[in-house]
Amino acid sequence: MPQCLSGLIKFMFLKMKIIERSKKILIFGGILLGIIAFYTLLFEPLMKYEKMMKEDIALKEGLLNRYKATLEGRAELEVNSRRAKTLLERAKNRIFIAKTQALAAAQMQSIIQSSAGIHNVTIKSINIKKVEKVEGYNTISLQLITYSNMRGLIDFLYDLETAARYINITSVAIKGEIVKEASRLDANLIVEGLAEIES
Repeated sequence: MPQCLSGLIKFMFLKMKIIERSKKILIFGGILLGIIAFYTLLFEPLMKYEKMMKEDIALKEGLLNRYKATLEGRAELEVNSRRAKTLLERAKNRIFIAKTQALAAAQMQSIIQSSAGIHNVTIKSINIKKVEKVEGYNTISLQLITYSNMRGLIDFLYDLETAARYINITSVAIKGEIVKEASRLDANLIVEGLAEIES
């Protein structure tokens, strides 16, 4: 019997070692399972939520940047629009306004003759070369034949180009000669002006 008892005691100690080892494995496995469950049920959804929030924030920042760029572009467009309106008003103020084309040509001739008188330029003749309609405005071309000295012609041409009304010099042909030690320039000019004919 003592042998039997000793075998039983050995079996119980062995069983206790297995139970203690099983306890440790079970505790370690439970802790591991708890960590996995914590990660899967709590931490992973939080990370997904944070990722979704970051993507949402990035999307909204992109939209805000596009909206900001649109607003800046709009402000720039408004500035350019105001500048264009100002330039258009200035340009309209330089156009001859008359009831007929003949009256617009007469206004243009008046400016040319007064400038010629100031700069000692003699006008031999003024002829209306052509009148044509371009985009709602009439272009009136005049041909001038003049004679003067060099300085007077230069000042006269400059005065026409910078006149309060739009007068464009499209063609200049100059012939010079020296007569009794005084230079005289004959010039054949074609000038254009824009006119708005009131209806």
